[in-house]
Amino acid sequence: MKMTSIAVLVSAMFGMAASASAATSDEVATLQQQMAALQQQMVALQNKLNTVAATPAPAPAPAPSGAAAEPLTAHVGGASVTLYGFADLSADATSNGKEHLNQVSSNLSYLGVRAEKDLGGSGLKAIAQVETLVNVSGTPTETSGLGSRNSYVGLAGSFGKIMLGKTDTPYKRATAMMDPFASSIGDYNTIMGNTGGDLRAEFDARIPHAIFYDSPKWSGFSINALYSPGQKYANLADSDKYAFAQGEKVCSGATPGSSGSLPDPGSTLCNDGAFTNAYSIAGAYEQGPLLLTLSYERHQAVDRSSDNGGVVSNESAAKAAVSFHARGNRLSAVYEKFYRNGGVAPGLNERARSGYYLSDVQDLGNGLDLMAAWAHAGQTPGGPDFGAADDKANMYAVGMKYHYDKQTALYMTGALLKQGAGAHYALGAGGHGTAIASPRNDAGDNIPGQTIKALSAGMQYAF
Repeated sequence: MKMTSIAVLVSAMFGMAASASAATSDEVATLQQQMAALQQQMVALQNKLNTVAATPAPAPAPAPSGAAAEPLTAHVGGASVTLYGFADLSADATSNGKEHLNQVSSNLSYLGVRAEKDLGGSGLKAIAQVETLVNVSGTPTETSGLGSRNSYVGLAGSFGKIMLGKTDTPYKRATAMMDPFASSIGDYNTIMGNTGGDLRAEFDARIPHAIFYDSPKWSGFSINALYSPGQKYANLADSDKYAFAQGEKVCSGATPGSSGSLPDPGSTLCNDGAFTNAYSIAGAYEQGPLLLTLSYERHQAVDRSSDNGGVVSNESAAKAAVSFHARGNRLSAVYEKFYRNGGVAPGLNERARSGYYLSDVQDLGNGLDLMAAWAHAGQTPGGPDFGAADDKANMYAVGMKYHYDKQTALYMTGALLKQGAGAHYALGAGGHGTAIASPRNDAGDNIPGQTIKALSAGMQYAF
């Protein structure tokens, strides 16, 4: 209340007194005493209001620990558009059995924009996403160009979602949450989804030029499916247009920068893992603490003619997995089987084997998790480089992660890869910024059978 309003009120009260001139002198005296007391009360009230106005407002209470950050969302043309991102960097000390190397790695850090818009009263939504790998610690290349990660446009409704673009395959997504060491030196893609060793996680892939569908949940059941047509034409002699799928600068079926991602020097052919069509499907049942999954993926007419005795044949993979989460503990198990058919001599076939994976995450309280995992690659029928030598391998990983809140985490991980005399796998094959691969000799050939190990400390921040 301002002093001007008090003065008006006092004047009005005195005016009322003046109009009462016909009243007795005792009544007038009593009325004047009451108005004087009222004026004193209003002056005291005004002083109190002035004191309150001069006192700074208290700072807002901090958000409780673990509270989710508000996403940066804007409304454009009736659509909800959200910016999001994730940064994961680590300092690593590594040994590939021949050399020691310290490094700083950017591990699948990314930046993305997603949008959705209601389409009137149809019950449908238009959806879109553009997500890009961000090489935080290294020099950006075409692998971190705009839209290098899951990016699409599509429709969503009561039927689920159908999209066009590129995405992690249903086969890959089926067990992704069972790997607590994802994109670290202990990533299960050292062995799981990995055909032929090195960085070839060909059945844990992001497929471009795809049509894909995600169902809603029906009483705990769900299904995801993908079809990617025409990834590669048939090779023709003396032709330079059959190396890549249309619109691509790397061979299909390969991780950019890894073996098989580009034709050999002087060649125009993608003949080390490229395929024509891809099919992927996964089914899941999730109820309470239990998750069960079955998944299958097929790559058609995979060109391995660069291998010794190599041929063009179909390659596929199937896996079954279970995860159970109760009392702060999540235990997961995966069994995987690779198949290859079509005229492959057994002694030259290193891409048909079994794989096993176990992981355990224990919530110790106060934001601290203890993690452990084991992966095993079974014996293959043989290999084009090392024949029938023992190519079994075991990967062990242990780690701790401290979740400061839902956005921020610190972690430390140790991993060890023990290999048979003919095995040549790599730690961190699933997206760790700098994987620790088996060493090579002066001619560029793999030196198999090495024990590879690494220790990593890092930080993650999501927004």
